[in-house]
Amino acid sequence: MSASEPTQEQIYAQFESYNFDNDATFQTGLKSILNNNLGKTEKDQEDAVRNAKFFYYSRFVRNFDYQQYLAWRAAGGSGSAQETHEIQDEQQTTEAAPVQEAESSSSDANPSYPKSFQEICELIASGKPIPGIRQIPNNLAEGTPSAPKLAPKPKPWERATQTQQAAASSTSQASVAEASS
Repeated sequence: MSASEPTQEQIYAQFESYNFDNDATFQTGLKSILNNNLGKTEKDQEDAVRNAKFFYYSRFVRNFDYQQYLAWRAAGGSGSAQETHEIQDEQQTTEAAPVQEAESSSSDANPSYPKSFQEICELIASGKPIPGIRQIPNNLAEGTPSAPKLAPKPKPWERATQTQQAAASSTSQASVAEASS
């Protein structure tokens, strides 16, 4: 780690001091999240807000590991005693942990994309493959196509002739019925 990069504790402190209330983009997304959690308990709503803050901060400001952050908070990092107790309760629940583990294992299995547009341009210019992008072959699917199961829709000019034919056949059937009676 270079001298210019902040430590984990500094990152966590920056996260806790980040002004989410004045961030218009976060507030827009938060409204949607709160609307989706209207019928849930207050604790579930608080968890949703906490997770939204982590997601937003790690996505748009600085990425960090949420589980390590929770452990730091529980170990006596910044925050009130009540918040630390809530964090410990959250760690004891098994709902959030498997989701986090599944996401991290799937991200390890798939290569990550380059972080900047400049990196992508350099890879393309040098002819190197871009990690995370799969190659699509330049040939069509082999095999015979299946036969259509439905009749094609009639064209507008075909509809007019079909209605005339249907009207003519219904009048001829009516005249045959009158003649037989």
